[in-house]
Amino acid sequence: MERLSELSRQSPLLIMPNHRSYLDFILVTWLLYSYDIKTPVIAAGQDFMFMKGVGEVLRRCGAYFIRRSFGKDKLYWALFTEYTQSQVINGDAPIEFFIEGTRSRTGKSLQPKFGMLTITLEPYFDARVSDVIVCPVSLSYEKTVEEGLHVRELMGIPKPKESTTGLIKAHTIMNKNFGTICIKIGCCLSVHKMAQERRVDRKVRALFPRSVTPSVQPHERSFVNELAYRVLTEQERGSVTFPCSVVAATLLRHMRENKWRIPLVKLRKEVEWALAFLASLNCPTFAAGEGWLEHALEMLSPVVAVSGGSVVVRKEPEGCEHLSKSFKLCYSFISLGRRRNELMHSVVSLTLLSTLLQHPKVPSCLKDQFLKLRQVLSAEFIFMPDAGEKDLHSALRSLAPRLTVGSTLCKFPPCPERAFLCSLVRPFLETYLTSWQFALSYLPRTQGHGQGVGEFTRRVQTYLSVLQSATEAVNLSVIENSLLGACRRGYLHISKDKSNMYCTDPAGLSDLICEMAVILNPLPAKL
Repeated sequence: MERLSELSRQSPLLIMPNHRSYLDFILVTWLLYSYDIKTPVIAAGQDFMFMKGVGEVLRRCGAYFIRRSFGKDKLYWALFTEYTQSQVINGDAPIEFFIEGTRSRTGKSLQPKFGMLTITLEPYFDARVSDVIVCPVSLSYEKTVEEGLHVRELMGIPKPKESTTGLIKAHTIMNKNFGTICIKIGCCLSVHKMAQERRVDRKVRALFPRSVTPSVQPHERSFVNELAYRVLTEQERGSVTFPCSVVAATLLRHMRENKWRIPLVKLRKEVEWALAFLASLNCPTFAAGEGWLEHALEMLSPVVAVSGGSVVVRKEPEGCEHLSKSFKLCYSFISLGRRRNELMHSVVSLTLLSTLLQHPKVPSCLKDQFLKLRQVLSAEFIFMPDAGEKDLHSALRSLAPRLTVGSTLCKFPPCPERAFLCSLVRPFLETYLTSWQFALSYLPRTQGHGQGVGEFTRRVQTYLSVLQSATEAVNLSVIENSLLGACRRGYLHISKDKSNMYCTDPAGLSDLICEMAVILNPLPAKL
């Protein structure tokens, strides 16, 4: 924090936390204030401005309100850009905004939004400031205040509109136990240093007349994209995995086998093993003290309860009374799946490698399949662009003691480690497979008959709720990401505003479905 205070006096400072809860910006502001660092100017959603009394309080605390989307309103773009850049150039306070753009409902990091970051870096590209310091901040919640709302949103129930009345009514929630919050200030990044390393040429802008405002150049846009993913990677590196996330992952494995009641002794043994395994992989986990399992189960309520020496997962927990019967059974899956997702960032490459090595692979074939699966899941998880081979080699090194690597084949023999890693990513792959099958059967082949992503996603959700009852397959976020993954492979076309989607390569999508089916249900290997 002392280093951050020193940097804030030398150059413009961008504070960029991950976004999990409404409490994020309050906690970051409180932290800076506690260390005598100037409280930040915060880019906040316009929704808060209309909350009676609250909007004015937030404004006096440094917030300025922006629309969720600007569209083609050039005047709004110009005014917003000028105001934000004036804060960068002339302001004496840090600027805080969320690179994800909105709260993550899934427990995982969202894909970055580049607009705000581009605007704040333009003064550097124009040489109006000598440097900009970017500070990633990681906030890890044992349980977020809005967890129930997030689960319902993932099932397609719209979030309630922010209002002062709603805030007052919700004050009783704060009497509940939400566990621990870990905040980690990441490694501060110097934009000038990164630009020099990547040979970003700022002289290009000097060729434009002063009366002309140059647009963002391709090499600048590429630099911004890389920085955005670097920030997200730093945020994930600083995130902490709580025992309740491992408990959720363990319970989900049993639920998929239709076991909704697990002896407490058995659960403790399995979770202790999983925590030790994650520690051996150098995954940052929160130290478990005395009574950690009982506390973790409390963090998973109301979905989980302890009864008669066993842990029981409720099939119809509190909060899902208004859902249909099939969706009530899915509520517990999605709620626990959301908690499991909080540990995925630290092992996602390992889960992909383990899934592919359920049967021996030729090294060259393994590399191709890993990179392809990584691209398909690039809307689901955060992957640094052009770092696929690096991630593969890192995963191979981490699992090396458990792998059998020969001159022609690479094997991962059956073991608890392989079963654990495969179980983490399998629900995503199963949802992707079924979603693609539905898209291949029902999506139009021509642009003129395309469908909106939101409408089609709900059709897939309804289909999955009947086909695969009582699973997390009805998660709207995963379904939409599956379609985006197929789009990135070139099999679907999705318009920028997501209002038009159609299948451009049915044969390619069919091949992808077959490949995924083999990955999930591998045939006996021919040695």
